[in-house]
Amino acid sequence: MKISGRLVLNTGKVTARYGGYLEQAQRFLDSSVLRDSDPYVPMRTGNLARSGQRGTRIGSGQVRYTAPYARKQYYMYPVKSTGKHPKASMQWFEKAKAVKKHDWISGAKRIGGRGY
Repeated sequence: MKISGRLVLNTGKVTARYGGYLEQAQRFLDSSVLRDSDPYVPMRTGNLARSGQRGTRIGSGQVRYTAPYARKQYYMYPVKSTGKHPKASMQWFEKAKAVKKHDWISGAKRIGGRGY
């Protein structure tokens, strides 16, 4: 027995129904990641944290820290001073995600699901 079929997805209807809400959910997520990661970003002058704000286009789905040393600070250099940010650590996004992941998901679902 041979079964064949065809699935047609009208992306125009999906985009019309959910598009604005999905964009709002992405903006919420990007902003939340930046805000919630901040206490874990090592701070001496504040340039590293500001580079995340400057390097991220809210709603793009990409949070980017653009300071020239950001990658090495994230992956290679243990934090030596926690005077200004007591929770500062390497891989600050992972630390924030461990604490805030549930809030991020529930907030994005709440906003993105409004198209129902």
